[in-house]
Amino acid sequence: MQNFIAKISTRNDIEKQAALNPAQIINCQKQLRQNNIAPIPEAYLELLHIYNGLYLNGTWLAGIHDDRTNLDLCLLNIQAKHPLSRDIIILGCDDFDYLAFNHKWQAYQIIDKDDLEVLEEYQQLEQALNHLLKL
Repeated sequence: MQNFIAKISTRNDIEKQAALNPAQIINCQKQLRQNNIAPIPEAYLELLHIYNGLYLNGTWLAGIHDDRTNLDLCLLNIQAKHPLSRDIIILGCDDFDYLAFNHKWQAYQIIDKDDLEVLEEYQQLEQALNHLLKL
């Protein structure tokens, strides 16, 4: 994950949101739990401690936002209503696909938004982010 963070930190074409404080993350985790949505995986939490979401060419990595002006992780998952939300949390999206973490399979998945078919699967978050952001 450190390689990915180092790579994007030097890129001016990637919109990066400021880091979060721990209280914001705790509140989001509580909201996810109250809505029966899987928790945020550790690797993504590591990213949120540095960047509260990213945007590049129509692809969003969700952050935690009270103002709802950016893609909010909790709101994204509540609105997506994924049928397996107890095991899967959506972390980002582009026009066609979601980036999700499947806790049951311990894998990051690229999921088609229309039919929810798993298109790609990765064991590491960095691999999935490189695919989704086309880095």
